[in-house]
Amino acid sequence: MTVDDAHPPIGEKDFLGHPRGLIFLVFSEAFERFSYYGMRALLAIYLVQQLLLPGHVDHVAGFAVFRRLLEHVYGPLTVPALASVIVGLYGFTYLTPLAGGFIADRWLGRKLTVTIGAIIMAFGHFLMAFEQSFLLALACILVGVGCFKGNISSQVGQLYGPDDERRGTAFQVFYLVFNIAVIVAPLVCGSLGQGIAWHWGFGAAGVSMVLGLLVYRSGSKWLRKEMPRQKASSRSTVPLQGRDWQKILLLILILPLMGASLVMNEQIFNNYLSWGSEAFNLALMLSVRLDFLQPA
Repeated sequence: MTVDDAHPPIGEKDFLGHPRGLIFLVFSEAFERFSYYGMRALLAIYLVQQLLLPGHVDHVAGFAVFRRLLEHVYGPLTVPALASVIVGLYGFTYLTPLAGGFIADRWLGRKLTVTIGAIIMAFGHFLMAFEQSFLLALACILVGVGCFKGNISSQVGQLYGPDDERRGTAFQVFYLVFNIAVIVAPLVCGSLGQGIAWHWGFGAAGVSMVLGLLVYRSGSKWLRKEMPRQKASSRSTVPLQGRDWQKILLLILILPLMGASLVMNEQIFNNYLSWGSEAFNLALMLSVRLDFLQPA
């Protein structure tokens, strides 16, 4: 199966001036981003403060072999260094959507691929609650994000015709709502994970992913219909023109700049957390120094 390229009329209005499918895609993505960033907010400090410590790391299935492979590349690793490398490997979630998009285009279609990705991600978050299944949980989340992320974003664009000016507004709403979820997720999952128990935080991420799946499936009838692959392959394709190649070249040129900025930004969920949990005064507005009010 593949996605039909047929577009709705430019004048179509259903929900606040937009196709009804938009609201389902927006909140499906918001729940998925909540689960993803809730888990990321916990991962580094969970590794440093519990999982990689003696008496815990020995229980993780396959971890001895996994660690030897990493140390073969990086050399001997302390607990903080090992945690940093593992969090860095989690960054492969930026690459797996390429495979997820290929699978959707070639075989399964976007709806089924997104559904499978959501199910796998939910399993991954729930498996994080158990030390033994840690590596399997990480693998599930990597695969699930790959199937889910790129395919649901492309479905937003497919709700509109090629000349429909509402498309830009739709993506603004899409990104605004899920970034609110990104902000809220560490507060909720982090408070549950560190304040009550780690599995509470990971469990909250899993519940959010299940809610995202339910929202997506309940709104699937409002999304673009899919058609058999053989029918799609019979349509004529338009070759890339000179201007298209210019755009592709421009995207390739800005990739190093984007990568350099992300290296620093990603430390928010890596060294920043593991170092900050030891170095920060976590009291908020409870112990304010007023030295300037004291007499000389």
